[in-house]
Amino acid sequence: MKSIVKALILVLILYYPSKNVASQNGKTCTIQGIVTDQKNNPLPCANVFLKGRMEGSISAENGNFSFKTSSTGKSVLICSYIGYDTFEKNIEINTSSIITIKIKLKQTQIKGEAVMVTASSFTAADEEGVTLTALDVVRTPGAAADLFWAIKTFPGVQQVEEGAGLFVRGGDVSETLVLLDGAIIKHPYKYESPTGGFFGTFSPFLLKGTFFSSGGFSAQYGNALSGALVMESHDLPAQRMMGFGVGLAAESIYLSIPIVEDKFGFSLSGNHSNTKMLFELNPSRKDFSRYPFSYDFNFNTIYRINDHSKLKFFLFREDDKVGVEVEDPDNTTYFNGNSSNQLYNFKYSNLIGNNYLLQANFAFTDFKQDMQMSVLDLILEDRLYQARMTGETELLKGNTLRAGMEVFRNHTLIFGSVPKDELDLGPDAPTEDVDTYYFSTRVTQFIELETFAPLGIKLTPGLRGEYESISKDYTIDPRLSLIYSLDMFSNITASWGIYHQYPDSRYYDLYIGNPHLSAMKSTHCILGYAFQKENKIFRLEAYYKNYQNLLLENELLKYVNEGHGYSTGIDVFAKNSYGPVSGWISYSWLQARRKWQDLPVLTSPHFDITHNLTIVLNATLSKNFALGFSYRYATGKPYTPAPQQFHSARVPTYKKLDFSLSHIYSFFESNMTIFYLGISNLLNRINIFDYRYSPDYQRREAVESSFGRSYYFGISFNM
Repeated sequence: MKSIVKALILVLILYYPSKNVASQNGKTCTIQGIVTDQKNNPLPCANVFLKGRMEGSISAENGNFSFKTSSTGKSVLICSYIGYDTFEKNIEINTSSIITIKIKLKQTQIKGEAVMVTASSFTAADEEGVTLTALDVVRTPGAAADLFWAIKTFPGVQQVEEGAGLFVRGGDVSETLVLLDGAIIKHPYKYESPTGGFFGTFSPFLLKGTFFSSGGFSAQYGNALSGALVMESHDLPAQRMMGFGVGLAAESIYLSIPIVEDKFGFSLSGNHSNTKMLFELNPSRKDFSRYPFSYDFNFNTIYRINDHSKLKFFLFREDDKVGVEVEDPDNTTYFNGNSSNQLYNFKYSNLIGNNYLLQANFAFTDFKQDMQMSVLDLILEDRLYQARMTGETELLKGNTLRAGMEVFRNHTLIFGSVPKDELDLGPDAPTEDVDTYYFSTRVTQFIELETFAPLGIKLTPGLRGEYESISKDYTIDPRLSLIYSLDMFSNITASWGIYHQYPDSRYYDLYIGNPHLSAMKSTHCILGYAFQKENKIFRLEAYYKNYQNLLLENELLKYVNEGHGYSTGIDVFAKNSYGPVSGWISYSWLQARRKWQDLPVLTSPHFDITHNLTIVLNATLSKNFALGFSYRYATGKPYTPAPQQFHSARVPTYKKLDFSLSHIYSFFESNMTIFYLGISNLLNRINIFDYRYSPDYQRREAVESSFGRSYYFGISFNM
């Protein structure tokens, strides 16, 4: 309980003193005005902010907005509103002055796909400016400019492994859904392992916006037991841009070209990573037979057919290799892995009669992985064909109906050999052969309505149906979210819903699994409070999740749907800025229990991390220099110290402090060059993530952090 009290005190320290900070230095500028449409009708809840900064406001019911900034000199004021073209204006900011601007927005001819912000949801987009921008992702110390690592600073995401895997509110990493432009990404990690991977596959600079939900997400976002990460790639480029980056372990290049103004254009980028120099500068506690290596390439093109329709094509290819020592008390062994990941996605949008939005997706993903470790030798091929069609219309003012249908065809091939006892990695360990070919078809339908009830309550009831060809199951999942506005800045949020998720392909294998498994089930109940005013955000949520039909090991049938469990917790998030200092604090308290997989009794799963605390601070030292700190604290992971003592002990607590320093310089008018230095694990603490035991439990080896204190530096050049 003391940890909870300390965390809440830190939240209050960050959240409340901001009213007096600006007045203490006396050097601020007030930017104010009104946001209207072409007919001079006020537009409430429009986002107004300074480009590249966490300074801005949201327009009130009468369209008025006002915020203070400590910035000086030339800047760009941006206003965005769903269904309208983005407004940009160059302004000159002087301290101790007032700037008044009237913003008139023009309704866009092709609406973008809306993102509903409900209970347990966070967004990340430069134009939305709500929670994390792409700049925040890059500036977050310890995040390595990786979106997944940055999302792990949100409440509700547990620090379980040394990697980017998203363990959400008492759920396994496999229970978080990831989508890009409407297409499911089954393998969203680089250097993939059973607990996710060390990095996310997609750079934040490839994305126009990101929506992350730790539970209670609506029917349109699909099915997953725990959470959903929904990403949208960039739209038509507005101007020609190019850039490159060079770092200690990676090189990248980016190009964006509008070929026909407001009609046709493309962007592409490539990244290459070779970590040999990184490990030579920062010796790892692990030995490598092959240093981690990867490259990726993406191509994104948009063609606007007319004022009402457009085509979008996104191509992505990524390859990675790694050979790393695995801690084992009896044998020194290495994990060697090669992976390739491809995505091809066509998306069509058409606005019919200015009131009906039709969108269609056709996507193909292809993932291949070759793994060797001692007697383990496996090849995995995983292909997914997807077709999706959705429709959206505004029935009456403020009431929106959405419906859609999706078809998925999954092909999975797994063959090779695995040890009979997963704890025995010896060179002479007995093995069993695996030869799995899994083919299934899944058909889904959803319908949901955004509407307003009495007292200004916004309701979103939804229904999702899903059929799977192997189990021949048909599930129907009702969902409901509620938003009640206390005033223009604060809301009460609540959501309830049922979610199903089918087991991974390998569990349907006739020899190592059960071909008659059905869908697993979870029920989410969430209640929260949210406040947002200018650059100040505060959120408090309580939740309960009930899990049924989980997979449980069975001596006769290998696996059966007889597992169950629950998770409950409290999440707190606060974000604010005080003049040149900005940052956020997130805290989560979690209790999770499962009878699941190889746990024959109701006990803590390996992702039951009771306390998670993250503090992120960024400070602008001058016009061109900025530094940042992030601190992460987490309760130790449960482990089994002896036979029949299922997860009865915990490893030591996790603690990590990271630092970053950046310098911005312009070599010429259209250039922005960023020099950056990062120090990870500043206090040189070696964290323990698990213990690996010999088969007789007489010897153990600690699974420790790969690095002590480590350094990284590089340069990013844009024009």
